[in-house]
Amino acid sequence: MEPQQYSSPQPQEAQRINPLSTMQPGEQVICEIKRHPLGIIGVYAMVGFVLVVMTVLIFGVAPNIFSSADRNTVLSIGAVVLLITAILGLGFAFISNIVYWGNRWVVTSDSITQVQQTSLFNKQSSQLSLENLEDVTSEQNGILTHMFNYGVIKAETAGERSKFMFRYCPNPNFYAKQILAARERFMQAEWRAGGQPRGTDVNTQ
Repeated sequence: MEPQQYSSPQPQEAQRINPLSTMQPGEQVICEIKRHPLGIIGVYAMVGFVLVVMTVLIFGVAPNIFSSADRNTVLSIGAVVLLITAILGLGFAFISNIVYWGNRWVVTSDSITQVQQTSLFNKQSSQLSLENLEDVTSEQNGILTHMFNYGVIKAETAGERSKFMFRYCPNPNFYAKQILAARERFMQAEWRAGGQPRGTDVNTQ
């Protein structure tokens, strides 16, 4: 999965990428971090497995169990049950897809915006100024995380140790370096400007 990088978006485009965007003069979007596809594949696989099992039970097992009943009636009822199950399963997969891909980080030359979507109608956005950023760490635990190159990335401040955490981050080491490099450039710019802070932390829900 190729890292996404940006440079000087237009105001309308910046607002689309970053919901808390108050772009400062000269501020640039460095990267937009979206989740690794592997995390949602498990949902698709579960829905597919359930539908396959239901199909086998309805058309292979049920007619033998209810052998005293009319076969066509059993198959008709089974088909209706399978259709309802398929609709529910596809609906679940659709909602899960929206929620999964609704989570992202937007890193600019001034801040990190974290967008968290926990349900279809529940989305929260938080912004962390690079001035308040203490450290960035990346974690890859297990065989799958190294095989498919994904993991967890955390941005830490003096007061918040786990608020900014992004799971299923693709290439977490690369993005951690990108954020640390952005912070270094931010601090150098602040030092040249006389140490005047340009960003604050905000939360919206």
